[in-house]
Amino acid sequence: MELYFQFGYGMKKIATDLSKDWGGATAILSPRDMSPEQLIKWRKDFEKANVKTLFDPQCYFPKSQHKGLQKYDYIDSSLVTKLESNTSREEENIKSVLDYNEMAGCEEFIIPAVMLQYDEHWMARWKRHCNKWIDATKKYVSSKMTYLTLALPDTFLLQKEEEIEKLIAELEKFDVEGYYIIAHPPKAQYLVDTPMWLSNLMQICAALKLYGKKVIMGYGNHQLLCLSATGVDAMATGTYLNVRRFSNKFQEDDSIQRKSVWYYYPAALSEYKMGFLDTAYNAKVLQQMKPSKEMDNGYVDLLFSGALPSSTAFTETMAFKHYLNCVRVQMKNVSKKTYKETVTTHEVMLENALRRIEYMEKQGVYAQTRSFKDMVDVNRSALQRLDAIRGFQLKQEWSNL
Repeated sequence: MELYFQFGYGMKKIATDLSKDWGGATAILSPRDMSPEQLIKWRKDFEKANVKTLFDPQCYFPKSQHKGLQKYDYIDSSLVTKLESNTSREEENIKSVLDYNEMAGCEEFIIPAVMLQYDEHWMARWKRHCNKWIDATKKYVSSKMTYLTLALPDTFLLQKEEEIEKLIAELEKFDVEGYYIIAHPPKAQYLVDTPMWLSNLMQICAALKLYGKKVIMGYGNHQLLCLSATGVDAMATGTYLNVRRFSNKFQEDDSIQRKSVWYYYPAALSEYKMGFLDTAYNAKVLQQMKPSKEMDNGYVDLLFSGALPSSTAFTETMAFKHYLNCVRVQMKNVSKKTYKETVTTHEVMLENALRRIEYMEKQGVYAQTRSFKDMVDVNRSALQRLDAIRGFQLKQEWSNL
């Protein structure tokens, strides 16, 4: 599983800097956070830094009044009505999205989707939308690999497994090379504490890989490292929380509120504020929170320089670079040559994280709202359901995924 950048506010320099450090990267561009002029202007900078790009049309909420999205001419408040009528206006939408792809120099194409509210007619409406988008795309996009956006509301991902299997059966029928998955978390949670949501998401990802599709998970974070057990190709994540989990921030202007700088402690799968790093310093356990050599690119050197962490010039940008670099290394570490080895590696990682969290808590060091403590069992449960339902198939087909 590879790490992609889920592009958001102020991410351009971070993405290019990290790509230079890593020897290349892929970014999923966000029209909400960049203008059409910037698509053209930044193309050379991305190419120079060896950043490949994809363009996410972000049609999730067609009635959006977000000023950033309003700059793109394919944003249409009556889009849902047109998709459910007999007209072919979606072709105009696809042509426009393709134009922006060309401006940005994207070699692969993400087919749009709407985040439909779940109800008893959801499956039929979703299927009708998908067929219209795919048919329109095939008329105008011939030389690019295509990904169908699979926009899943939280209320659907909380349905019983029989309903999830109905969706999976339909996904096999679509004539696309890959899927770009967007999953709305319940209660807009950053770290999801509902096992069924994660389990159902993993079942969908695994089924798509067993169908031979390329799968990109959008708007992810370190909790979704478990998706490597499904064989997914990439997960996109970013800096602020609005690109680490999908939310309704496309419907209105959203300002980035800078409140606290968080340090990601990879061994604990948790993030800590500066105040609690000061506590760790006084308790003489701060050095234990230092990242391993393979994850240490120097972004957090200031925190472990011997001074009180809150007194250093550690910045938000440093914290973001550190987070992205660590998650990238963790992705590589948990993606193994066999399915069984991958699952075992995850189980060990979760157990170690729980031990590190509990040890730090005994020292008075707490991660508060970004603690992974309650998520350990959530991820364990989802992995166990994956193994029970698709483990045999994944074990047999792992080398072909």
